[in-house]
Amino acid sequence: MTQPTVKTACSSIHKILRHVEWVFLGILVLRATFPILYKPLGYEISSGDYVVLCVLILFFILSFQLPIDRPLWQKRAYLWIEIIALLATRLFSEWGLDIFLWFVLVKSCFLLSRREVIFTAIASGTVWQIALAKFAFTYLDRPIEEAQADVTAMYEIPQSIQVFDYVLNSTAAFIAVNSLIIFLCLTIISERKSRQREAALAQEVELLAADLERARIARDIHDSLGHTLTSLDIQLELAQRLYERNSTGARQAIDISKLLSGQSLQEVRRAVTTLREEAFDLNAAIANLVEPLKSDSNLVVENKLTLPKLPLQTSHQLYCIIKEGLENIRRHAQARVIGLYSWATPENIVVYIEDDGVGFDVGLSATESGSRFGLRGMQERSQSIGGCMKIDSASKQGTRIQITVPYDQTLTR
Repeated sequence: MTQPTVKTACSSIHKILRHVEWVFLGILVLRATFPILYKPLGYEISSGDYVVLCVLILFFILSFQLPIDRPLWQKRAYLWIEIIALLATRLFSEWGLDIFLWFVLVKSCFLLSRREVIFTAIASGTVWQIALAKFAFTYLDRPIEEAQADVTAMYEIPQSIQVFDYVLNSTAAFIAVNSLIIFLCLTIISERKSRQREAALAQEVELLAADLERARIARDIHDSLGHTLTSLDIQLELAQRLYERNSTGARQAIDISKLLSGQSLQEVRRAVTTLREEAFDLNAAIANLVEPLKSDSNLVVENKLTLPKLPLQTSHQLYCIIKEGLENIRRHAQARVIGLYSWATPENIVVYIEDDGVGFDVGLSATESGSRFGLRGMQERSQSIGGCMKIDSASKQGTRIQITVPYDQTLTR
């Protein structure tokens, strides 16, 4: 969503600049055509007026294109074409389009870096003042007779027309300068509001992240401590009943309970480690996870996992996926053999969880198969780290789960 937002902002800036530039052009056209159309002023069109006309047409054409998202050389060329055109009006006509030079410098703020804007302002201002000095020397070097003729011609113009011309010039300058100031103020206000919206969005993101973290912790507690404590409760209840019968099996149930309680403590330490972003040994954690299953004489567990060092979040999610898979096998599969396998490529890590249990119909919905809720959680966890999970199972043919996650060695160094 960032790219469309940036394009929209650039389009808005271009639209505002174009409208302000059209206001400037309209004022200058009005100012230039008044003495020409009003015959009593006796204004004679010179070659410099044609230069000004060509420059105004050029600015009108360029107003439709603002190279905000173009290469740097195009931005520089765009600005210096306009600056050179304005210098031509200063050198070859009596029209000084100073206001347009200010506007070009305003546009440079949206096209160039701060350093280049300063350089452009200094360079164009210096050349502009040199051209202005040359024009002043040329104007003052006129013969005295020509100067007197100009003064006499001015006094021959009706006073009302002179006042109107003066007010027109003043109004044109007032509108142009105020349009520029208003544009700059609106730009500053818009940027301020944009920063406020950005701060509000950042706060919303923080709140959302906190909600997601709470949901993750709740899911971890359910997937890890919830299953372990349930098993512990069952073993303690079994030990209690066997003890009442004076059975020797009570000792084995108590041993398993002790193992499960130790595993619960490890789950708590792992959760705290994840929250504090400390080191997490995934292979050792999985070995501890498999240990209680090996105590069952009717179950064979093959742990062939050799996982490389991974980012903390990836390690944590893989651990939870494998734990949920083993818990589903223990509770639902009626398996005799469980296998854990893995291999790593330069791009991915693949983990397999296999069993020879009763299997299930992969096409069943979650409401038709209670174990599918755990599988859905495994799928969500794999997706949260950019991976995917594939399930291959059929009734009385066991189950094979493949988890594939991206692996970037540079992130673990």
